[in-house]
Amino acid sequence: MGAVLLNDEALESATTTSVGRGLYLLRYVSGAVSGRSPVAIVRPAPGSEPFIEVISAPGVVSGFLARPGDCLVVRAEQPGSLSVKLIRQNSGESIDATLRLEPIAVDASVAPTPARAVEPAPLRREAESGIQLRLCGHVARRGDVEVSAAQWVAGPGAPAAIEGIEIRGAFPAGVRIETQALVATNPPRWLDWASAGAFAGTRGRAMPLAGLRLRLAGEAASRYVLRADALFLGSAIVTRRGREVELVGSGAADPLVGFRLDIEPASPVVADSAPPLSAGAANSAVTEKQAASRVRVFRSSSHA
Repeated sequence: MGAVLLNDEALESATTTSVGRGLYLLRYVSGAVSGRSPVAIVRPAPGSEPFIEVISAPGVVSGFLARPGDCLVVRAEQPGSLSVKLIRQNSGESIDATLRLEPIAVDASVAPTPARAVEPAPLRREAESGIQLRLCGHVARRGDVEVSAAQWVAGPGAPAAIEGIEIRGAFPAGVRIETQALVATNPPRWLDWASAGAFAGTRGRAMPLAGLRLRLAGEAASRYVLRADALFLGSAIVTRRGREVELVGSGAADPLVGFRLDIEPASPVVADSAPPLSAGAANSAVTEKQAASRVRVFRSSSHA
């Protein structure tokens, strides 16, 4: 797969790096020269989930590296790949970061699979779309938090239980967004559907959301799609795209601790792709800065 290039204003940047069978320490070595450094999210790449485990410190959301100095452990039962994603704290802030992968105990008889740098398309920026979508989330111990399209309520940089969501702003003519909240009762239950401008969830009851459903309605709904990202406690980010989306954690009542939403035209946007890396270049390319990728993962030599 080629590398999809991101411009300098992209909200996210990502890469994959190969690991052999063994135990590794992944360190967040350095970040922004000034301002806040991006958050790094580490998880097994697609296809590697059954045999690669990412282990974070107690009390930390699995796979999160919030700042330089943070670290986590990677346990690989067989060769595979890690996905490393960087997320800006806010639009306009740095997305530069350097991570170092250090072997603790590796199986030298198994050669790692070469990795390729992969860049996902960023979430659309509101300034480019003309759609003035606003998202208001009621967050535990913070109250109401309002953000623009494609920005996090709580989320990787500051995860906290979200108890309700309200979608505001100006939508395309003939389009409205409806929301249904799953509240973490015992057992969890779905509330009634709420239209745009109506609150879905609870306030002041210490009852976080355990899931969300969103759908587009109206005569022009077929021209647009929703793109939603949800972060549930202890899980990787869940991404859904379509006219109807459902976001639920892997556990029955895992609290929603991050959410962002965007609406975009239904027509697919084709991104230019760069040629894939050669096997020889791939082992070192994960340590180098690509034309638009700002995440760098360095490999340390084993001294065993």
